[in-house]
Amino acid sequence: MKINFKSITAKILTACLITIPLFVSCKEEKSNKLVIWTSCSEFAQYIELFNSTHPNSQPILVYKENPALNLPPANDEETPDIIVGPWLKSDKLKSYFKPVNYLFERKNLSSDLFYPQLLESGKVKNTQYLLPVSFNLPTIIFSDENKEYITDNYTLTIEQLRTIASTYNETTKSGSYKKMGFVPSRYDDFLYLTTKLNNVDFHQEKDSVVHNDANLKNTITFLKDWINTENTSYTTETDFAYKYLFMPDYRQVTSDRTLFSYTTSSKLFKILHEQDLNIDYRWISNGQTIPLEDDFMTLGIYKKCQNQPAASEFISWFFRPETQDAILDRKIKLHLNTESFGIAGGFSSVKEVTENIIPIYYTQLLSNLPPEQMLGTSPQVPARWESYKTIVIEPYIRAVISSDQDEVSISIEELEKEWLKKVFD
Repeated sequence: MKINFKSITAKILTACLITIPLFVSCKEEKSNKLVIWTSCSEFAQYIELFNSTHPNSQPILVYKENPALNLPPANDEETPDIIVGPWLKSDKLKSYFKPVNYLFERKNLSSDLFYPQLLESGKVKNTQYLLPVSFNLPTIIFSDENKEYITDNYTLTIEQLRTIASTYNETTKSGSYKKMGFVPSRYDDFLYLTTKLNNVDFHQEKDSVVHNDANLKNTITFLKDWINTENTSYTTETDFAYKYLFMPDYRQVTSDRTLFSYTTSSKLFKILHEQDLNIDYRWISNGQTIPLEDDFMTLGIYKKCQNQPAASEFISWFFRPETQDAILDRKIKLHLNTESFGIAGGFSSVKEVTENIIPIYYTQLLSNLPPEQMLGTSPQVPARWESYKTIVIEPYIRAVISSDQDEVSISIEELEKEWLKKVFD
């Protein structure tokens, strides 16, 4: 039998030429895929914008209500490249992220873009693991018609809030309140905020939540004295709130029943963007710092990232001021502006964007931008922090301020045991 080696060689070469592009194509497809885990659904819009200028990219958004609780990924789950969400800053989670110092060393990013204290909070020692994305701040609102009560143009401390609010109180001849300047007990979040302003410092150490017990006792004493001295009693506050403060926060202050209402920047500017309201605002501080809301959004590259070049490209694109300007402009043009405030639901961690670009779209900010030097940082807390706060901290404070006794039968330790049962049941 005579074998035609030339024919066989030609066929093999032809087969290889057909097969090679298939392998190249598969390799390119794999290298272009970018998996982004996030709790911020608005990133779907950002991905669409990214695709319009990066047609060869293949970003995939995977929504996770709390990405921190989904690490490491399940065995049958696609590995993320980028993770965006709150509660990512902890010693336990650090091991799931790649250092991103190289982004600054290779000039993909400049550290000068960011608020320095926010950038610093993503470091462990000198290694940058997380990049700040967005933040929100505690806010007090009041009617424009009552501006004469407020002397500071930018911030209020809780001591100022107490003093000014008490001057607004007004009672009937029978002694019942028809106006009450501020009702601290109405807001669980405000009760918790007072612990941050007074350096109670709830934070995670290893697997436990610790705090400064002396500062917690002082905070509760302050709240209890405020309620009983300025507004008669906890019961009086509760009755007034039930009778008059059943409407949205902005309606409470425009109704003149109360001088102040508590909210956050994300809620406030979303409402102000939707409606033309006759209200103003001040940031709440302790005189030195304005504490960030705990759900501070950060971003990191997963340690087992499959496409680090694409992740780096997306990150460097996202943090450019012109990109975030385009994001905000697109929201307006496509009528997406009412979904959430600003960038990823808050102020951008990019200084230029918050100071010069966001106010173009949210003009109420022109009179009172967040003061850079006063921005605090968020504590290192467990991924299930929202449930801890609402099941342990806030009920404990409420139990003490509502009691006529100096001591209450319930303790933080007992509430924490109940929380652990709910978490791990």
